[in-house]
Amino acid sequence: MEFRYALEKLKDKGLLEIINDPLSVKYEIAAYLKRLDKHKAALFKKPLLVDGGYSIFQIAGGVATSKETLSTSLGLTNEKELREKVMTALKNPVKWRESEPKWNKTHLAIKNLPILKHYIGEPKPYMTSSIVIFRDDKDNFSSSYHRMMPISNNRLVLRAVEGRKLSRTIKEYEEENVELPVAVSIGSPVEVMIASAVPAENIDKVKMAGGISGFPVEMSHCDKIDAWAPSSSEIVLCGRILPGMRAPEGPFYEILGKDIERMQPVLEVNEIYARENAIYQAILPASSEHEILMGLPVEPLIEDRVSEVAEVIDVSMTPGGAGWIEAAISIKKTEQDQPTLAGLMAISAHKSLKRVIIVDEDVDVSNYEEVLRAVLQRANIPDDYKIVSGIRGSSLDHSNLREIYLDNESHIIKLPQGKMIIDATKKGSKELIEKPKNPCF
Repeated sequence: MEFRYALEKLKDKGLLEIINDPLSVKYEIAAYLKRLDKHKAALFKKPLLVDGGYSIFQIAGGVATSKETLSTSLGLTNEKELREKVMTALKNPVKWRESEPKWNKTHLAIKNLPILKHYIGEPKPYMTSSIVIFRDDKDNFSSSYHRMMPISNNRLVLRAVEGRKLSRTIKEYEEENVELPVAVSIGSPVEVMIASAVPAENIDKVKMAGGISGFPVEMSHCDKIDAWAPSSSEIVLCGRILPGMRAPEGPFYEILGKDIERMQPVLEVNEIYARENAIYQAILPASSEHEILMGLPVEPLIEDRVSEVAEVIDVSMTPGGAGWIEAAISIKKTEQDQPTLAGLMAISAHKSLKRVIIVDEDVDVSNYEEVLRAVLQRANIPDDYKIVSGIRGSSLDHSNLREIYLDNESHIIKLPQGKMIIDATKKGSKELIEKPKNPCF
């Protein structure tokens, strides 16, 4: 599903607001996206650049601001159908095929892109829908989201989370003092957007995207860089990640708070391509769209793994965990040890999980209030709260940081992280926690 066609589907369903008034890329468009958060996507027809001129690009944001908008943009009816598509794609990927690009080479520089400044605490504007694509040593496509901050007319500094595939690959290339060729896709096909958000590394993400749509993803080669991008992407940047070069990146507002400044890799952009009447995609940081794009693609991974030890009824990444570090899972319990096993399997599927709540099949895991009520009614703290210490969690979770004072000076130390599994299933008298029923309801 091409990005622009996805917007048409949202428009047809009344889920896209079109804004014809001029709005600035500095704060104003982000503020409008915040007002529509959880409700509608938005298409800004006349973005104003910081210098006061109009951008040649339109801007669209909020395609995944709700599970309804994301499902609709892919032509599906509900989120469970979307999860089933991802589950199928994991086991039945579809090989991509080469095609002529719909994008053309431009003479633009990074400064010509309508990159948004979202919040006061950001040092500079940030690209947030930027998907980095490269071929690995097994000839598979790696495709993943990486926020990017411009540092010159042709260079960006990008966040590459330590230990993950892009970071590891950059280090491997640096050991050989070799540049890593990559393409950056903005306004990607919706199936590529979803597949790129799935935190699974041993699969070809482009083939997985094909499995989601049921059709091969069409890919095109950059002119001068050995890199590929979806043929229907709205904007494509082709370049090289420079070995050994680092620049300050951050602070940035993430789903769990303000992320810190770090020294991060630098991408030198050699070519910028764009479709006719291209649409620049923006994802508002720390928004519902941010949470959904991170969390929703994780649910099928958890369901698949937990299904090895229990019959899974439903899985939901919770709003309390910002759609990333907490999962609620309902199972049909047949053995007393199943909830703990299910929790361990969930953690193995998604290593950023901080807490896993296992409930019975009568609990709607999409209703967070109902989940927490089950925790309080059905989980006895000494017995049903299982704590696993000394296991690394999400880099976005800063709850393990502590301020201490040494010689009257403040220092921040990092404590070991851990995880918790809560068995909130029925164990004693079922009558005591039975839900009231009325035949007239």
